[in-house]
Order: sequence, then C-alpha cells, then structure tokens
Amino acid sequence: MIPVLDSRQMRAADAAAIRGGVPSTLLMENAAASLIEELEQTFPDRRRVAVVCGPGNNGGDGLAAARLLSQRGHAVVVFTLGDPASYRGDAAENASRARRSGLELVSLSEKRGARSFVRGLEACDLVIDALFGTGLSRGLSGLAARVVASVNAVGRPVISADVPSGLPADSGRLIGPCVRAELTVAFAAAKICHVLPPGRERCGRVVVRDIGIPAAVLSRQRTNLSISERRDVAALLPPRAQDSHKGDFGRLAVIAGSRGKTGAAALAARGALRAGAGLVTVFCPSSIESAVVSALPETMTHGLPDRGGALTADAAKELLSALSDFDAAAVGPGLGASSDVEALLEKLIHTKLPLVCDADALNAFAGDPARFGRRSGPIVLTPHPGEAGRLLGSSSREVQGDRLGSATSLARRSRAVVLLKGSGTLIATPRGRVTVNPTGTPLMSTAGAGDVLTGALGAFLASGLPAESAAIAAAYLHGAAGDILTGRLGDAGLLASELADAIPSARKKLSS
Repeated sequence: MIPVLDSRQMRAADAAAIRGGVPSTLLMENAAASLIEELEQTFPDRRRVAVVCGPGNNGGDGLAAARLLSQRGHAVVVFTLGDPASYRGDAAENASRARRSGLELVSLSEKRGARSFVRGLEACDLVIDALFGTGLSRGLSGLAARVVASVNAVGRPVISADVPSGLPADSGRLIGPCVRAELTVAFAAAKICHVLPPGRERCGRVVVRDIGIPAAVLSRQRTNLSISERRDVAALLPPRAQDSHKGDFGRLAVIAGSRGKTGAAALAARGALRAGAGLVTVFCPSSIESAVVSALPETMTHGLPDRGGALTADAAKELLSALSDFDAAAVGPGLGASSDVEALLEKLIHTKLPLVCDADALNAFAGDPARFGRRSGPIVLTPHPGEAGRLLGSSSREVQGDRLGSATSLARRSRAVVLLKGSGTLIATPRGRVTVNPTGTPLMSTAGAGDVLTGALGAFLASGLPAESAAIAAAYLHGAAGDILTGRLGDAGLLASELADAIPSARKKLSS
C-alpha cells in the first residue's frame, strides 16, 4: 500500500528526516533529480523546457531541476514569480547555483519578465510547474492566477513538482485557478489531492518518488488513507494449485433480477465467474429464470416465488434454506423496489453469510444504514454516490463534495465495509481505514458495470477473502479490466459484458 499523507504529516516527516541527519539541501536535490528522471523517461524528445518557480521551497525544487536539466543538455528558461533576490534558505542556495551554471532567472513581476514569459512558453515543448507546493491554503489570484492561466493555455505538457500549483494538498477540492498537469511527481508520499476528485484529474498521472526521507520516518506518520498497488492484490490472489477443482473457489449465490432487469442478474453472475468463482447460482423470480439461463448458460439458476416478475416475501423461506449450501451471496442488482423485496432483504441481512449489497439492496434501507450493522456476518456495501446519499440522508452532490467523509461516515454507521464507486473508488472500513483504488477509466461509465463489480466482489468473498480484502481486489481488477479495454476502445462504447470478460486478463497481469 502507498501511504497518503496530508501536508502537516509531510512537514513533520521532512523535519524528522532533517533532525535525523538528512541535509535539507539533499532532499531538495533529490526531489529535483526525481523530476528530471521522470521527465526524461516520459518525454524523451522534449528538449526545450520552461521552468516556472514560486517563492518557496517548491520554487527551490524547480530551480534545482532547471540547473540539472541545463547540465544534461536541455535548453532551459527559468521564470520566478517574484524577485529572485527574495529567496531564502535552500531555495536561495539553488537560485545561486542556477545562476552560477549560466541560467538567467527572469522575474515575472517585471514588465520585461511578462513579455519574456509569453515568448518562453511558446518556444518550449514542455513546462515544469514549481510554483506552489503542499503549503497552499487559499485560491490563487493576481499574478499567480495569470501565470497559471498562461501555463494551461499554451498547450504544452506540464510536469508538476509534488502538487499542481493552485491545488490544496489536503483535499480534492478546487479552490481557484489550478495548473492542469499531465504528470505529477509526488515527493516521498502521495498527498490527499492526488487521490480525490476533482483534484486528482488535475494531477494527470501521479508518480511517487523517494527523495531520501527514511521509510521508518514516513511510517511514523500514521495515516488511515492509502492507495492499493498491484502487488497488494497479487498477494491476495496467489496462483492456483494444479490439483484444484471448482469446489475450492467458492459457491456464490447471486440474488438479483426482475422483469425488465434480467440483464443485471446475468451480468453479476458473469462478473463472478470471470473473477474466478467456482460455482455461481442465480436466485431470481421464476418467471425470468429461463432468460437468465439463455443469457449465461454457465450459471445455475434457482427460481423463487414472484408476482409480476418481482420476488415476493414468500420467497424468503425458500431462499434462506437454500443459502446454507453457499459461501457468500451478492444481492441487489435489478431486484426492484417493493415492500415484499424489502421484507425479504430484512431477513437476508440477518444471516451470517458473507454478503455484498448493491443497488436495490441498498435503496431498501435508505436513510437507515444502521440496519446493516445489526448483522454478525461480513458485509460489503457498494453504493454509487446517489445510493450513498440516499443511505446517509443527503444528496449525491454532497457525497461527491466530500467523498472521503461520506465513505467513512457510511462505513461507521453501517458497521460495514463500504466501496464507494466513482473516480477514485474508496474502500472504507468501520474503523476509519480507507483504501483508494488506482485503476479505472471513464470508459467504464456504462450500464451494468456496477453489476459486474458486485459479482466479482461476491466471488472473492466466496473464496474466503475478508470483506476489506475482497473489496480491494474486486475494485482493482474491475478497474484494471477497464484500463485494458481503453487501449482498444478509447473512452466510450464499452459493453458491461466486455468488462467482465477482461477480468481474467487483468488478473493475469498481476503476476507480470
């Protein structure tokens, strides 16, 4: 897991490293070197670089990077937001080093600087943004806002040092003008703005680089927020033994579907099978059973009493009796909303069987998430922002405005693991631990994608993974499948069945 720190924790780690004997000048030099290495790996043909430096240590990182670039044969122009003579500490030392290496530092606060800036941006083929780092607490205005606007308008790739300038490090909120980076090189640890929307979209691709702060120092900055990595998921899903059989990989019950929503049941089952479930049975209204079989002959079915194509309360006794043969259940996709369905769900959530609850299994308990907390078995809730809002008694806008707070609140109130879907899917536990999923793409914004995720998560629960681990693995592979398909399809036109069918390829890549 990659730890995610806030600005206070990052300052504390910097200070502890320096007290422990790491020179602050070395940290700045290492930060600059990591910028250059990522620049040359990502943009090997970009040789004309404009470096825009702010007044603090982030500007010092940029000044050091400019010097290193010049020494490596790049054509470099350097612009400072204020008078270069005003730099202090390590930034002042790097300003002096830059001048001694032959670079001119052009102040943007002078008229000549403003004219030179326009020409410099137009002549460059890449921009390094080193204006403001993690210390920013208010929106940019005046000269700084105009500089950011010019950087965004010039149409050149931008690499941001640690944080895109104008973006507050401790949230995903946009509080004013902000650089739109193609690549952000995060120093020592990821920051909150790197993982929460809409700020994360301004960061582009985020790469976390070691700058010399000892791992022990970073680990002392206790954080409940982290990013899952491929190796984390690979450890949860080791290669299967040669003599294994379908019974070794879990029996999953998918309780889903109603008239007009047969596809939701079939897609959840498909997601489960593609994620590796050994046996999957769809429990659905009897009147749509044949349609489920036609859509996915690889799944078994169990028809339950229904009225008008929806399950009745009478189905509960038969369902609960049959579930004794299963290792987990995924419930909700396409069930529909009715008092009968709600009565059935009320009985289901009081079983000890590990459960994934999605869609209509969430909407049935709108405004009362504590009802989930009355059960003793493992449970994962998988809401999109609208469903999360209904559970919390708020709106999807409010959920999106504070995704981290909403996910942790819902997990605490429901005493469940919560997988809050969306850009930067969050997996929150009742104890406050949150994992950010790094995979996924806008291509996945299509009907049925959530049903596939529900099935995949159910498969991992049925295989014996704990609820939090199952949610982390399912979110990662679901998003990774979308990443694979983006290379072929672009950003639109995905069928949810294609997403399910790409999960085995995503799983295979875990070991590559």
